Amino acid sequence: MEKPGQSGSDIVHLNGEPDPVPQKSEDAQDIAKEVQHDDSPREAENSNAELSEGKTFVLDPNILAPWDEGYADGPEDEDAAVDGQTAELVDQDNGGGAVNGEPTVAGKQTEVTLGVAKKTKSKKKPKSKRGLKAPTGFEEFYVDAPVTPAEHEEERGLYDRDIAFDQRIEVAIQRFCARRNMDSSRKDVFDKYLSLGGISAGPKMFSGGLDSKDLSDKNAADIALMKATHFVDIHKYAPENAYEVDFETCAKAFFSSRMPQIYDLTSVDSAKSVQSKTNVVRNFLNYLSHHDVCPEYQSQILAARAICDLADKELPRTMRAQAYFPGDFQVACSEIFGGVFHGTYARHPGWADDLESFAGMSPDVARQTFKIGLATQASDEVAGRYKEQSNALDIKTLKVQEVGLEVTELLPATPAIKKFYDHHPAAKGLKSLGRMKAKTWNAPFMVPQDLTEEERIAEAKSSKAKETYEFLMEDYVLETCFVGMKFQATVRELSFGLKFFDTVSAVSCSFFEVLPNQLLIGWRAPEDEPLPAREKSIVRTAIAESLGVEEEEVEGGFGLTNGAGSDKNEDEEA
Repeated sequence: MEKPGQSGSDIVHLNGEPDPVPQKSEDAQDIAKEVQHDDSPREAENSNAELSEGKTFVLDPNILAPWDEGYADGPEDEDAAVDGQTAELVDQDNGGGAVNGEPTVAGKQTEVTLGVAKKTKSKKKPKSKRGLKAPTGFEEFYVDAPVTPAEHEEERGLYDRDIAFDQRIEVAIQRFCARRNMDSSRKDVFDKYLSLGGISAGPKMFSGGLDSKDLSDKNAADIALMKATHFVDIHKYAPENAYEVDFETCAKAFFSSRMPQIYDLTSVDSAKSVQSKTNVVRNFLNYLSHHDVCPEYQSQILAARAICDLADKELPRTMRAQAYFPGDFQVACSEIFGGVFHGTYARHPGWADDLESFAGMSPDVARQTFKIGLATQASDEVAGRYKEQSNALDIKTLKVQEVGLEVTELLPATPAIKKFYDHHPAAKGLKSLGRMKAKTWNAPFMVPQDLTEEERIAEAKSSKAKETYEFLMEDYVLETCFVGMKFQATVRELSFGLKFFDTVSAVSCSFFEVLPNQLLIGWRAPEDEPLPAREKSIVRTAIAESLGVEEEEVEGGFGLTNGAGSDKNEDEEA
């Protein structure tokens, strides 16, 4: 606030400083020290009356003492303010201001004008964002706290070996979920992993709910079992059924065949996406081991945990290999010798040269890629036969077959071959070529689907001869592959001895596994007795009433079953 006759520099705000700041003289400071407390009725009235917004009163200089001790910017806590109000200091004499950021009094009287501070309402976070920064239990270096003696005694009753495994695993899953902060993505991975292993997720039906009366006379083991939301069906764990406990095989099947089907792992950051999912299973396995839930299966749990580590390394590489397959040399062979890429080349206009869409390979580039690759990596026998058959125009495709392959050896280009591709004018713009060796792999999903039961059994018992393959492939493709990697491809064999593949599908990890459990996910057993059919139909009743006949005489609700009704209709029409 500014009064007539005062300059802007006379107003001193507790929350800031005027600029420029005038310096106080020694005389002015002496005058300030001589100011005495005024016991006038006006001051007493101001001190006792309720302070209101915009009211001005005379301030005792002694009140300013605390501000001289480093509080020039105002009180740090809310209790230091006067009734939650803010003050504005006004010096009545010219020359008032602040020295070194601290308010001083130059005149005999100092007035304070109060204004009500603006209150801010605290905004509550929506429920969807509450607790997002809280620990989840899935951090990289998270470990469970040591088990206390009391917890050990409690868990001895929960996980005793005399208790059936299905009951122990239900309790362990319930307690694991209670001690972890699972978001929707982690819970989805966890539920799908358990469902593949034969454990259903969801509330127990027809249990009637739980209340304090039901839990009052129960111990911790009974309460945990009653609250479980994941449970093993009784018929699955029955001794007469073929189900068995196998943590390692379930982990192999989930990471190698199930997870690539239900999740998109082809993103740029596929490694991080894979680790976020393997960490959920790894964390659960660590919990089982740490709390000694099923010590009889400890070796399987450790093997399954090793599969989680292996999946972190191999799954992202299989995604990259599937993106890079089949490679430039395989595409060139397909273009020249009538494969799937033959005649697919479409010349891009100039503005579309930078697009990532594949437009095939031109015949000229295909011939250049094929001949340079054959000269650098093919054996003398294959190169000699190609020259003879090429001159005679007698090159043929002998065999085309869909086979499963397992990588056995990777041979990158030698330094001499790399130097040739880097410096020879004929190899300008081409990638250095290496070799891949593979053997036949009996893929479970390649079994014909239209076989009879006898033919299927015979197919499973038949031992097919293992055949070896050698393919010429660029180094940048070989870098994404690894020994043991499995994939399905269409292999073509040429008459001069060269084999190549031009279509690839189902690139898998070295531990690929398929469980019959996948066929039973979501399956429900049929009812012992079908539901009875409805004896009466609304349509049948309406037709019978309109025709004036019995309901039994109406066939299917649209016709009549005897001649009486027909005669009656004919008489009515006549």
